[in-house]
Amino acid sequence: MKHSFSIQDTYHYFQEAFTFSSDLKMKIMSFPQYEYSLFYLDTMVDSQVFQEHIVKPLSIRPDANTQEVITVQDMKETEDLDEAVKALVQGKTVLQKEGESVLLLLGTELHKERQVNFPTNERVLRGSREAFVEHLDTNLNLLRKRIASPDLVIKHYTIGCVSQNKVSVIYIKGIANPKVTNLIEQRLQKIDIDSIYAPGFIQEFVQDRRFSLFPQMLTSERLDRTRAYLMEGKAVILMEGSPDASILPVSFWAFFQSPDDYQINWLIGSAIRLLRITCFFIALGLPGLYTSLVVFQSYVLPINIALTFQSALKYITFHPASEVILLLVALEILKEAAVRLASPIGQVIGVVGGIIIGTAVVQSNLISNTAVIVAAFTGMASFLIPSYEMSSSIRLINIPVTLLSAFFGIVGLVFSFLMLNIYLCRMNSMGLPYYYPAFADSGVKDTLIRAPIWSLRKRPKEAAPINRQRFGNPEGWKE
Repeated sequence: MKHSFSIQDTYHYFQEAFTFSSDLKMKIMSFPQYEYSLFYLDTMVDSQVFQEHIVKPLSIRPDANTQEVITVQDMKETEDLDEAVKALVQGKTVLQKEGESVLLLLGTELHKERQVNFPTNERVLRGSREAFVEHLDTNLNLLRKRIASPDLVIKHYTIGCVSQNKVSVIYIKGIANPKVTNLIEQRLQKIDIDSIYAPGFIQEFVQDRRFSLFPQMLTSERLDRTRAYLMEGKAVILMEGSPDASILPVSFWAFFQSPDDYQINWLIGSAIRLLRITCFFIALGLPGLYTSLVVFQSYVLPINIALTFQSALKYITFHPASEVILLLVALEILKEAAVRLASPIGQVIGVVGGIIIGTAVVQSNLISNTAVIVAAFTGMASFLIPSYEMSSSIRLINIPVTLLSAFFGIVGLVFSFLMLNIYLCRMNSMGLPYYYPAFADSGVKDTLIRAPIWSLRKRPKEAAPINRQRFGNPEGWKE
């Protein structure tokens, strides 16, 4: 909407737009020949910038060209009052000169942000200790510093009819597949909602499958991890107010990778990655395997182990499957309690739950010793997976796997793994296969194991990069 030349009309329009909110202010600066009016929200404006870079220069040189006098870096002209209202919400100051229709939108935003610090949810053993913060511009600055290339593309979008949340899509031109990035941008633009509270909202709106057992985006607060995935041809979504980066498209194997794998010897890194994948199967199938062997197929066990299981279950009230499921649920309760409570109390909860309650239920013959061991191994194996989302999914899925094993024995366990494989093969991430074959082409070099850096000449196919060549001959000195 265009406005009249009157300052009072403009102020009245802003008052109606903000429902006469108390933090909407107008400052009039009168001079012999000119009259300026400054409109701003005092809760959103940096007062020092407002005084030093706008009010003071105008007071010293009122007759000069306004745009030459004001020393604010962010400056934009508009004649649209609706655009000016949006600028006020963002913390900008609107300047109007009496008798003119042009409004100046001046960047005076107040930035309250915490300093760049080390990651809190993803522990760093070796490598960069810089993590994202809640301020979007700071996060983009960190990425620009780490990828000093004009090919790094950053596109801003505004999502939320009411809250006007700022979201950025980042990728590297010449590496990322344009079909994938265009699909991401199209899905973002079609989101119609009042407000976005967290990146999880965007993930559920953008992902291919609405009802998915497995995460379809990788969330990370680590700068080095995000940079590495950008260099592989993936895209990153960053949101104002969130320190987490959403990385897509991803494959199933990406959730078992960690930046620390590339900071140590490749043999040790490969062994650790294989250990994570092994723990995935332990966390998923150990309760079901225990239940099926104890209830149905105990004859396949060595006689000493079978007798140990039978003696442990002799006076136990619950069914073996019920034992394991109850312990897994109790483990989740203790984990959530430890996370939600303050740190000193959380440590007490761990001691009370792990030692006192565990000992009490065993001595009361409610649950056997072997079931406690199985549940403990299952929990520890799930915690070894670097991704919190994947770890949580596994702890949820192992319950129906245990139930199938309780009803059908080994057949139920094998059937559940077969169905999970079929389910993973049918999944996509941004139109690309989610369950990317680990042994296809050279993919095995960076999925099941971590091959030497000098052998990873090509980028993985999982993100379908248009440029797969990483480097030529990094060890040219050996020629």
